[in-house]
Amino acid sequence: MTTTLTVAPPATLPGQVLVSPFRRPPLRLLVALLMMLVSCVAWRRGVYYSGGLDVVVAAKGALGMVALLLAWTAPRTGPPWSQLRAGPVPWLCLYLGVSSVGALMHGTTLPTAVLAARVVLLTVTIVLLVRAYPWATLLSTLTSAMLLLAGVGAVTGVGSLASGRLYGGIPPLNANEISLLIGVPLVCIVWRCVNHAATVLEIVSVLPLLGVIWLTGTRTGLAALVLSFLLLATMAPRIPAWLLSVCVLCLPAVLYVMFFTPLVSTYATRGDAASTLTLNSRTVAWQAALDYADSGTTQLVGVGLSVKEIPVSAMYRSTQILDSTWVSAIVQAGWAGTAVLVVMTLLTLARSLTLPNPQRALVFAVLVLLVVRSVLESGLFDASAAFIPFLCFSLAIQRPPPPEGP
Repeated sequence: MTTTLTVAPPATLPGQVLVSPFRRPPLRLLVALLMMLVSCVAWRRGVYYSGGLDVVVAAKGALGMVALLLAWTAPRTGPPWSQLRAGPVPWLCLYLGVSSVGALMHGTTLPTAVLAARVVLLTVTIVLLVRAYPWATLLSTLTSAMLLLAGVGAVTGVGSLASGRLYGGIPPLNANEISLLIGVPLVCIVWRCVNHAATVLEIVSVLPLLGVIWLTGTRTGLAALVLSFLLLATMAPRIPAWLLSVCVLCLPAVLYVMFFTPLVSTYATRGDAASTLTLNSRTVAWQAALDYADSGTTQLVGVGLSVKEIPVSAMYRSTQILDSTWVSAIVQAGWAGTAVLVVMTLLTLARSLTLPNPQRALVFAVLVLLVVRSVLESGLFDASAAFIPFLCFSLAIQRPPPPEGP
């Protein structure tokens, strides 16, 4: 039996603290979520869908359909439909509608329709899962699936460390994807730590998981993760004495590494401080994105979801991907679609702050992690590994959950 560090008997813990990536998940739910995640991560490096049908596109679609079937036929143990709120779903539909209008006018209708259909498929599947399972079970299984996929990718891709950063092998995950897949479960684990509910396994797993994130070399992901940890500590009613003691004892070592070794500066700059201060080449693409529209209509509704690379005027390259969810939205759905996403995100964050603690701290910290990452990473509102936890957490909190037993 796993030892639990608590200040009260486990039976008195609020149901919200039962969200953990190390809970035993329902097999059907785990398989459905794994299929969704696998269908959203990269299967080919440096390739972006721009139209057509091949084996990879068909296989991803098949996985999504199987996940939908599993969700549709799952026993319904969650809240009834009458108690569920739509949350961000109407806003997502409006955003997809705006981008589809832009695609129709720009000539990218078919690839945009395929990408929009994938987002709709994921949304319907997640809505059905929210209806079928209690929220703690759903979110626990989601974090378990994320850790499992990240673990397989990291272990099979360990040879990539020779290039300086950890990438996935099978599947060929981007370093930032590995960081994301580990970051959300890690927030849940730290949240349980500050709420007197962490098991020995969870406590021991924190440092190895942080180590894997460090090996990915993701700077935005690590900064967003630290911010989420600070939010959890700030919103906790009382931090456990053992955790506070560990933090105090580790503080001198952390300060020494930060100020008396080049480890942190090397990680932050990747050996090129000048490019870091200018956000590398991102600003080149962002400026090109703001100037991309050639008409007022294009500025308003964009050019469709399939446009992920734009022409740039830069040394050694003529095109560049849009490394920001929000800059991508300006190009793909125009200022109208971007405004829809901003309103939806702010409403979702505001809704999370109305929840009772400790649920409020977990949901807000996870959403902040995803939103902060979205500033320098694309895909938060696309068929991506970031979209799944965003929508799961957003929908699962649309009503205060009833307490669950251990």
